[in-house]
Amino acid sequence: MIVCARILRLLAVTMILTLCGSLSGVRAQVTPPEEFLGYPVGADYRLTTYETAISYFELIAGQSVRMVIREMGPTEMGRTMKYALISSEENIADLDRFREIAERLSLGRGVSPEEAGRLADEGRAIGWIDVGLHASECAPTEHAIQLAYDLITDEDRMTRRIRENVITLLIFANPDGMTMLAEWYMEHQGEQWEGRMPWLYSKYVGHDNNRDSYNVTQEETRNISRLQNHEWFPNVVYNHHQTAPFPTRIWIPPYGEPTNPNKPAQVIRWENLIGAAMGMAFEVNDQPGAISRISFDAWYPGYMTQIATTHNIPSILTETALYRLATPHEYSEDDVTRASRGGGGYAGFTSSAFYTSPWKGGWWRIGDAVQYCLTASKAVLDVCSRYSREMLLSKYSMAVGNIDRFAAEAPFGWIIPREQRDPTTTARMLDKLMLLGVEVYESDQVIRAAGVEYPAGSIVIPTSQPFGAFVKTMMERQEYPDLRQKTHLWQGLPGRVDVSEADPLRPYDVAGWTLPLQMGISCVELDTPPSTGMTRVTEVPWPEGIVTGRRGDYIFPASDNNSFIAVNRILAAGGRVERATGPFELDGGIWPAGTFVASGVGSDVMLEISTGTHVAMVRANTSTETVRLEPLRLGHYAPWSGSMDEGWMRWILDEYEFPYERLRNADILAGDLIKRFNVISFAAIGGRTILQGNREGSTLPEYVGGIGEEGIEHLREFVRRGGTIICNGSSSTFIIDQFDLPIRNINRELSEAGFYSAGSLMEMSYPEGPVPITRGMEDHGVAFWSRGQIFELDAERAGDPLFSRTRPVAWFTTAESRSPYGTESLLSGYAENVDQARGKATVMHVEYGEGDIVLFGFNFHNRAQSYSTFKLYFNSLYLEYNR
Repeated sequence: MIVCARILRLLAVTMILTLCGSLSGVRAQVTPPEEFLGYPVGADYRLTTYETAISYFELIAGQSVRMVIREMGPTEMGRTMKYALISSEENIADLDRFREIAERLSLGRGVSPEEAGRLADEGRAIGWIDVGLHASECAPTEHAIQLAYDLITDEDRMTRRIRENVITLLIFANPDGMTMLAEWYMEHQGEQWEGRMPWLYSKYVGHDNNRDSYNVTQEETRNISRLQNHEWFPNVVYNHHQTAPFPTRIWIPPYGEPTNPNKPAQVIRWENLIGAAMGMAFEVNDQPGAISRISFDAWYPGYMTQIATTHNIPSILTETALYRLATPHEYSEDDVTRASRGGGGYAGFTSSAFYTSPWKGGWWRIGDAVQYCLTASKAVLDVCSRYSREMLLSKYSMAVGNIDRFAAEAPFGWIIPREQRDPTTTARMLDKLMLLGVEVYESDQVIRAAGVEYPAGSIVIPTSQPFGAFVKTMMERQEYPDLRQKTHLWQGLPGRVDVSEADPLRPYDVAGWTLPLQMGISCVELDTPPSTGMTRVTEVPWPEGIVTGRRGDYIFPASDNNSFIAVNRILAAGGRVERATGPFELDGGIWPAGTFVASGVGSDVMLEISTGTHVAMVRANTSTETVRLEPLRLGHYAPWSGSMDEGWMRWILDEYEFPYERLRNADILAGDLIKRFNVISFAAIGGRTILQGNREGSTLPEYVGGIGEEGIEHLREFVRRGGTIICNGSSSTFIIDQFDLPIRNINRELSEAGFYSAGSLMEMSYPEGPVPITRGMEDHGVAFWSRGQIFELDAERAGDPLFSRTRPVAWFTTAESRSPYGTESLLSGYAENVDQARGKATVMHVEYGEGDIVLFGFNFHNRAQSYSTFKLYFNSLYLEYNR
C-alpha cells in the first residue's frame, strides 16, 4: 500500500509538470522577486516586511511544485510564523517519508546499523536556514527571498544536486521585528535615526532572542524548537547574523575557543568542513574579507546555533558586515588601516590562515551583504547535497553513541524528586527540556541514588538517550577553562606565548548556566545506570491544583512561584489576600511566615484558580497574625531606547499576571506618582539614560530627553509618601546617588583586589527568618552574577538616620556559613578570588520616609532564567503592605 501511494504521488507530480510545461520553463513560470517587489533584492534604501516576503513565498509556492509553505505557530505579537520547504518535485511529493527517515535516524532507537544504511540511502539531508533573528541584521532576510527563487528556478549542476539531495527549510525567525524594522526604516529613511528605533524589535527581548534557546520563553523560540526537535530533525542548522568584526566582511566557522566539552567531535568536524567550503566559495566568487576563529566561541548553549550542537546537529553561524540597514557606505583604505592600528590585528591587509583575503575597503551596500549571504547559504546546502548520506548516518551514529556511552559511563542521569519547594517551577523546567527533545521518565519502582531511596513516580532524566550530551550540558555544573593556562587551544603559534599574568579572558557571553541551580530545583545525580523500570513521560507533569478542606480561608504556600499568579487572580476577582507574619501550626504541620491566606472569593472561583495555577490550597480557619496585601499598582519604567532587561522583566510580569503600566518619562514628569502607583520598578538601565535620555537630534522629538532633576524629585516624593522603588542591576547605583543613600558600590574596589566572575552562578545567603523580601525562600540560594553591584554601608554616614534603616537582604556566602552547597561560593562557571567578596551585600533594603527602596546588585532574573530568585522581586512588589 505504501509503495502504491508513493507511485500515485509521483504520477500526480508528473501530471502537474506536464500541465505546467517542461522543466526548462520553470523560471519563466515563477515570478522573479524584482517583479513582485518592484525593486531588486538588495536594492539600496529598501527593506521588505515579513508580510510582503511571505506573500511572495506563497505566490511562488503556488507557481512551482518545488516549494511548499507551512505554519509553525504564532509570534508574541500575534503574527503567524510560516516557513518554506524547497526541494525537487519528487522529494516534495514524499515529504512525510523523508521527515520520518530524518526522525528515525536522529533518534536512533530501534534502528539497526543495516537499516540505518538503507534509510540513509533513501533519505535526504535536511538543511535548515533561518534569517532575521536579529531584525536589525536585515541582509539575511532579504537574501532569503532571492535564495528561494534561485533554488526553485536555477538549473546549474549545483542547484539541481541541492534540489535532488536536500530538503531546505527557510525560516524567518523574527517576523515581528522584521516588519517593525522595515516600516521604521522606510518611514524615516535619510534621518540620523533611520536605523535606530526607540523600542525593541520584538515584544519583549530584542537582541536577547538569541539567548533564549534553552529557556524557550518566547513564542518564536518555542516554535523553532518544536520544528527542530519534534518535526524535522535537521542535519545542519544555519543561523544568519550580520555583525562582522570590522573591517572583515563575513565571519564563518571554525569557531573560536573555548569549545563546550559536550559538543560532539563529529559536529565539530562537520562545522569545520562546512566552514572551509564556505571560505572556498568566497574565494572562487572573488568576495574577499571572510574570517574565521576569532570573536565567537562555542561554549554557551543559549544561542540558536550552540543549542543545536548537543542535539547532534552541526550549527553554522555567520556574521556578515553591516553598515546601517539598507543605507550604503564607502570605506576608505585609511578606514581599514586605522582600525588595524586600533588593535584589531585582523584589520590589516596581511593574509593569514583564517583571513586569507583581507578586504581593503570600498563601497558596502546591502546588496553586497545579500550576495555574501547567498554565497554562504548555497555553500552550506552544497555540502549537504554532496554528503547527504554521510550526514544522515553521522547523526544516527551520534544518537546511538550517546545511548551506548551513557549506559556505561557517568553521569548516568538525574533524579528529580517529586517533593520540591517550588513544584510548578519544576514542571516548567521539565516543559523546557521536553520541548527541546529530552526524554523524561517516571520510575515504576523505588530508585536509589547516592545511598538514598526515592519512591516510585520520581522523575528520571537519563543521559542514555539520543540527546544525552544536551542533558549533560543542562544539568551538570560548568567549569569554564582558564584560557590563559590553555594557550595551545587558541594561539596557533609555533611557540607558546605566556599570558598567565594577563587579565582573565572573558567568554563571549556566559560561563555557567546549570538549569536546576538557576531554577531552584532539587536533583540528584545517578551514580549507577537506572536499574528499575521506567515509563516515558509524554505530557508535562504539572502538579495537581486541588482544594482540600471544606470551610475557612484558603491557605497556600509562599515557596511556589505560581502562588503569585494565584494571588494576582484572587485580587483581580475582588478577593482578600493576607500573609502570615510568622510561622503557624495547621493540622499537625508548620506553615512558615509569608504563607498566603485568602478569602472573599467564591469556592468555584477559588477551585478554578487552584486548578489553573497548579497550586494546591487548604481550607481552614487560622488565628495566626497576618498582614493584608492591597492590589498592586505598578509602574514599570520603560526608556525610549529599547531596554532588553526592561523587556525581560515585563515578560515575567505578564507570565505571572502582575498588573502594571509601562511608565514613560512623561508619566514621571507629570508628578503626583503616589496617586497612580504604589510601586515603581526600574530594570538594569544606566543612570544617564534615565536622567537625560536620547539627545536632541538623535531621534524624533517625542522620544528625546529623560526625567531630569524634576523627575528625580517626583520619585523622592513618591517614596517619602509611602511608595516602593525597586531597582535591578545598574539602576541601583543611579538611585543610590540620586537619593543620597548611605550605601557605597564597592564593585570596582573588589575588582582591583582581584575578584572576578564571568557570568556564573554564585551562592547567596539570606537573613534567617526570613524577612519580608525573602518570604518563601531558604536562607541559602543561588544567584546569577555578572558584573553586578556590590554594596557596603558607608561607615562615614553612621550618624545619618537612614543608616539604621538600611540593611542587607542578600550577600555572598561566608566561608563559615553552614551551606547546603559546600564551601565554594562559585557553583557553576568561572570566578577568581571569591574570598574578596564573601559576606559582601548584593541586595539592599532601605526604609526611606514612609516608603521603601529595594536594590538588586545581581540581576534577579538573568534573561528570565533564574526562577530561584524571582521571589525576591515578587515579594518586593508587595513589600509596602508587608513591612
